[in-house]
Amino acid sequence: MPAERIPGPCTLPAFAWIDAPASQGVVGRRFQVSGWAFKDGVGLKGVQVLLDGKPVAVARYGLPSPGTAGYWKISTDPNHPDVGFEAEVDLGSVAPGRHWLGLRLQASDGSVEDWAEQPVDLR
Repeated sequence: MPAERIPGPCTLPAFAWIDAPASQGVVGRRFQVSGWAFKDGVGLKGVQVLLDGKPVAVARYGLPSPGTAGYWKISTDPNHPDVGFEAEVDLGSVAPGRHWLGLRLQASDGSVEDWAEQPVDLR
């Protein structure tokens, strides 16, 4: 297939990081997820927490995260420095063992991206 340009504006990918719990961490049935997320140019309007690819919590997005803006100095997300998030996750009847924790990032332009997952072990 030949390379071609698709009409419309260029959309940059979102960036995100889960600060807690740590990758490969052990979590109980109730735990807090926190971190930061941004999308240059348009910003994000919401973050969902996923477990094994399914939504399990809606995060509070727009919390102060000045270290993120300081590190990503060239970022053009209009929400900086308020790009932090946190969510309380209650897994109820989910089976113990290894699961995959991820994020679904909802941008202000209507785009939605699932961010890379990390393993957690549910007690």
